[in-house]
Amino acid sequence: MPAPDRIEAIELMDLRDHSLEEMEGCLRELEWVNRYLGGHRLVLAHLRRLLARAPGGQTVRILDVATGGADVPRLIVAWARRRGIRVHVTGVDISPPVVAVAHRWTRDIPEIAVLRADAFALPFADRAFDVCHLGLTLHHFSWEDSLRILHVLHRLSRTGFIVNDLRRCWSAYAGSLALARTVFRNRLTRNDGPISIMRSYTLDEARALAADAGIPGLRVHAHPLFRMALVRGPAPVDGDGTRTEASGGGRHSPQRRPDAHDGRGDAAVTMEEWRS
Repeated sequence: MPAPDRIEAIELMDLRDHSLEEMEGCLRELEWVNRYLGGHRLVLAHLRRLLARAPGGQTVRILDVATGGADVPRLIVAWARRRGIRVHVTGVDISPPVVAVAHRWTRDIPEIAVLRADAFALPFADRAFDVCHLGLTLHHFSWEDSLRILHVLHRLSRTGFIVNDLRRCWSAYAGSLALARTVFRNRLTRNDGPISIMRSYTLDEARALAADAGIPGLRVHAHPLFRMALVRGPAPVDGDGTRTEASGGGRHSPQRRPDAHDGRGDAAVTMEEWRS
């Protein structure tokens, strides 16, 4: 069955007028999604391979762009501690309430620093980090800005980067509706989850994006539970639940570039409005 057309709409979470309490509830549910629906496993699977190429005996420096509640930095620090790896993770986000929550949730973890910054104007030198990560954010960008953020991550990373996002298909959309109606309690998560699926790229579109980016070694990996990753780094190893789909750096992929449908201007779109 063909995937649904990609929509371009502003989610409620993209707005900046939420209370700290409401944003905290949203971030808790997003952490639940990452923990139980494949996001954390995806990050660690690719991070292990990338760090195998990093110089030994030094502190590994990682950047998490659009860090949200800093669940990925906390995951990485816990993983590194268990393995005796010295690590420092910098999380950045543009939203003041999100940064406030992330500060509170990481204040007792010295390996994590949280800053407020725009992903397209990050205050870091080229190759300042060993590995960069962008999670559940690519679908918020237009095609042109998706290309821009890939090059930002490429510029800032010495070893490689991981872009961890959703895959658009009807099954993922149905699952997101079910979660919104049965599991999620936060207003933002219930509304934005299904829209996030409809804003996401398909694997074919991700192949075309990787080709357009022209970044050597950039590959697309399919993951279970409607996840995918665009990773610039070493080749994958069998048996970790990933499937390599494509590589960048060559000619433009024959797969089509997605057209956005029903953007509804610059206003946030609720699920009821979009489906009407």
